[in-house]
Amino acid sequence: MIRKLYPYGKKKAFNVTYDDGVLQDIRFVELLNQYQLKGTFNLNSLLMETEFEWTHESGCVVKRLKIDDIQSLYTGHEIASHTLTHPYMDSLTKEEILYELSKDKANLERIFGKEVKGFAVPFDYYSELIEKCVKECGFEYARISEESYSFSPENDFYKWRATIFHCDGKLEDLVQQFVETDEELAMFQIVGHTYDLDIENKWNIIENVFEVISEQNDMLPMTTIEIIAYLKAMNKVEITNEYIQNNSEKSLWFSIDNVICEVKANEKYIL
Repeated sequence: MIRKLYPYGKKKAFNVTYDDGVLQDIRFVELLNQYQLKGTFNLNSLLMETEFEWTHESGCVVKRLKIDDIQSLYTGHEIASHTLTHPYMDSLTKEEILYELSKDKANLERIFGKEVKGFAVPFDYYSELIEKCVKECGFEYARISEESYSFSPENDFYKWRATIFHCDGKLEDLVQQFVETDEELAMFQIVGHTYDLDIENKWNIIENVFEVISEQNDMLPMTTIEIIAYLKAMNKVEITNEYIQNNSEKSLWFSIDNVICEVKANEKYIL
């Protein structure tokens, strides 16, 4: 029996994807690092340059981090685009959408000194036009504002749904189901804004989730782009009764009759 696995023979992947680059990210990243987990942080570069802040309907003042604060903060985690200015995109022309995406991507690449491959949609509006612009700007995925409530990775990387929003009352129960699942290539991704953890007093809940996840020996912390790049590579594999042919540039991992095996890039593994 052949079973597809994540890198190093892990059965499951875990990630958090958080938007806006706000002050509460500092505490949040400290928690991720404490539990040796990985996050994807979706940033609006121009709003960080202007030290933008706003008052939440709860009365809480939400403050963006400054550019000088973020360069070291997110070390070890993924940086993705969230548009330049976080606009309502349903009113934008194609040229305006392309500017929001391409300029933010370029700014973030300059700030962090590495390629930005992911995009997270602001608010909850997404369309074929936005998807087309995302692809034209060279992004490898677009995370939309919908929950999947599923452990199966999305098949369409440009309509990528996270598993669950962090303030959803089903979070802890769904995490327990994830711990117990034996689904092939299961993954769990939490989406949110860290200021919500202050507003809704959810810090204890998110830390409890991180503690539970960190105790799972069959789970691998990954960024969104790491998950997607691995899944893209796995989609190229050819499996027959006689061999496994890895047609990608990445090592892929399998359980073959309960023995964990690495099939290296472009390698044919004879069964």
